[in-house]
Amino acid sequence: MALLLIDTSAQSCAVLVRCGSTDTLRIKAGARGQDATLAPLLDAALKQAGLKPSQLSRIGVCVGPGAFTGVRIGTAFARALALALGVSAFGFNALDVFALRCASARRTAGVCDIGRGALAFRLAENGRLTGDYETAPLHEARARLRDFAGTEDLCLCGPGAARLRDEGLGAGDERALDLVHAADLLQAGALPLHPALPWYHRPPDARLPGGVAP
Repeated sequence: MALLLIDTSAQSCAVLVRCGSTDTLRIKAGARGQDATLAPLLDAALKQAGLKPSQLSRIGVCVGPGAFTGVRIGTAFARALALALGVSAFGFNALDVFALRCASARRTAGVCDIGRGALAFRLAENGRLTGDYETAPLHEARARLRDFAGTEDLCLCGPGAARLRDEGLGAGDERALDLVHAADLLQAGALPLHPALPWYHRPPDARLPGGVAP
């Protein structure tokens, strides 16, 4: 049986199929058209892996932070596919994956730019997540991360690391979400699981008639 991971939270569409010790990763750049890209991308990954959809036993999807529409596309696809196959679907947060990327550093932080001059971040120490997800304006986030770092370097990972470059916080890694690393963390039981629903760092800007959020 195989694990499927999906990420449509950023400027690409990515799927990873892990069967035993073999990973099949497919990525297509571009934030537009993810709804039309995701199914063919998965079909290509399954064919490359020599698997049928019925051989998927678990489906995981990145629930954010990320693009509002992209996250909704990924979570809706994951839930629908899980329902059709009769398997479980779960969510995972990109901040956790980023926070646990720098295995060689004692203190790390996963950081994402969430717009409007604010950052979302998650802290980790000695390879273990600590505290909860935090969001703050840039100056407050900078102070919080400096306080967490203390006298040590803090390894920053994630697309928000660029906002803190040259802040004296240590090395930064701005690469996109690594689904292979996420699968490794899941296999090790180190990645918290969430419902396969979008994770919103703030209420959505869109409103239905009457002011109700969608």
